[in-house]
Amino acid sequence: MDYIIETNTLTKKYGRKCAVNEMSIHIKKGDIYGLIGKNGAGKTTLMKLILGLTSADNGEIKLFGDMELSDARKRIGSLIEAPALYGSETAFENMKRFAILSPTPDDKIRRLLSLTGLEDTGKKKVRDFSLGMRQRLGIAVALLGDPEILILDEPINGLDPAGIKDIRDMILALNQSGVTFLISSHLLDELGKVATNYGIISDGVLTEEITSKELEEKCRTSLKAVTDNGARSAEILKAWKSDISVEVHDNSVYIMSEIEDSSEITKRLVNADIRVYEIRDESMSLEDFFIERMES
Repeated sequence: MDYIIETNTLTKKYGRKCAVNEMSIHIKKGDIYGLIGKNGAGKTTLMKLILGLTSADNGEIKLFGDMELSDARKRIGSLIEAPALYGSETAFENMKRFAILSPTPDDKIRRLLSLTGLEDTGKKKVRDFSLGMRQRLGIAVALLGDPEILILDEPINGLDPAGIKDIRDMILALNQSGVTFLISSHLLDELGKVATNYGIISDGVLTEEITSKELEEKCRTSLKAVTDNGARSAEILKAWKSDISVEVHDNSVYIMSEIEDSSEITKRLVNADIRVYEIRDESMSLEDFFIERMES
């Protein structure tokens, strides 16, 4: 499969701290790839490595296949941490300054400001903008040069609900027009409204890559059986039904397959000398799923 962004065993150390540890991610054209992890997990460092803002100690980065990295990065727009804007100037004047790097006619600048909801800011100085307005302007700047990929680090952090919705709608609209996204965010429920794929990072290690459809399947309602031996319980249930889908977490077994009569599960386990303390319907929330993997 061809990927628009791919890393192979990418590693970056700061002294003894391994910020990115042999990380291999895979992003296809058209994805909205959500990067999930705690503060300090390595999300921003990974983005900086992809953008060439810092250098790797080991590993490989591939962009647009085997394209020369310096050329490929010209096709990427980014907003890393807080946007560096000129507070004493208007949105349009800021865009003109940044357009020096990517020559852009005035009418196109106005279209980008309109796309990001800033067409009516007029002579208002950026220093008087709300946080959400500054975030939108940072994205407008990132869109100069018609990037095929946008890399956004916490684009909705600190925004009010209206600002979050504006950014979410903008991401979806741009994605519909063909832009691929790599986005980090702490707001899991919000990211879940746009992401097509996820990469989960814990202490610099990519613990899992999962599609939104796979995530939906894992978080759907399941049967939870709490026993005195989770691993053995799973073996017994698989021997009973070879196609049963189960996951084990400590002494809890989650049965994702449809079971007509849950008492049959209890019977099978008890007959195998497994103590069953509880069996009930349960669904795992998006937040619980990610927290469990981020702490693994």
